[in-house]
Amino acid sequence: MNFYKNIALLVFVFFAPVVFSQGNKPIVAVGTFDSSFRDYDTRNIQTAIETALSKTGKFMLMERGRLDQLLTEQNMSMEGLVDGGAQSLGGFGGVDYLIYGRVTQLGLEAKNLLIMSECRAKLGLDVRVVDVMTGEIRLSENITKEDGVNTSDSESNPCRGIGIEAFDNLSAAASRGLAESLTQNLFPVKIAKASDDEVYLNYGEGFLKKDEILKVVTLGEGFVDPDTGEVLGAEEELIGLVKVYSLKPNFSKARIIMQNAPMSAGDVANRLTKNEQKNMDKFIKNCQKARKDENKRCKKEGSKCDAAIEKREQACTLR
Repeated sequence: MNFYKNIALLVFVFFAPVVFSQGNKPIVAVGTFDSSFRDYDTRNIQTAIETALSKTGKFMLMERGRLDQLLTEQNMSMEGLVDGGAQSLGGFGGVDYLIYGRVTQLGLEAKNLLIMSECRAKLGLDVRVVDVMTGEIRLSENITKEDGVNTSDSESNPCRGIGIEAFDNLSAAASRGLAESLTQNLFPVKIAKASDDEVYLNYGEGFLKKDEILKVVTLGEGFVDPDTGEVLGAEEELIGLVKVYSLKPNFSKARIIMQNAPMSAGDVANRLTKNEQKNMDKFIKNCQKARKDENKRCKKEGSKCDAAIEKREQACTLR
């Protein structure tokens, strides 16, 4: 599941003011998760999501007891919401967003790896985030996480004796992904301050990682659906790359690695997936190598210098 690409399309926050409760932090309630799998306590998922959201520092969490009370006042249940009743919420006091969903996959699978066997656990979640005031589904994710939980020799069953606790790490990983997706949907990583060679980002430790590379973009004019007036998106212009080198509780510092135009406060810094991070590391190394070759070959003018310049331009062009 590529959370970050999905986030780039959800840019409504830039075109309409959003008013939240108490100190501009939206209040989020994490409801129950339906599951048809026996012996799996979905409260672990609730707790993992609450923990992940708390670590972002961008939300206030509603106590579960208060959520139950509000649903009772509305003569509703979490089961009713999961089955499509969220649109009838109509807004109730004290909460801005409600998270709920289903466990869609839960299983163990033994795989033969020639000289050994591995037991892999798989967890699937269908998650909805509802704007309680309007009943609109603001985020919908189908999350699948898979990980190896045990190994054995090729003749044995590596899944034998594996308990339900094997899914705890997958629940935590899925919850972190959801928290990042929701957080960047409402509060994208942005530049808070910029200088010639570094920027300050509005997220710190617990969210960003040291040495993480982000793509900095500036958003152009938004465009709307001519029939409904709904904001569909905005053109993004890639203006540079930054790399986090210092993490603080509420912000981080990042060095400007490359830029096509000056960066300024308010520019969005898009996060990358693990594969994109690896590809970007290769891109940066190839660019640095091409620049060194250009400096070496261009001490004198000539065809070798011209070829080195062309190679550097190709290697260092941001896309």
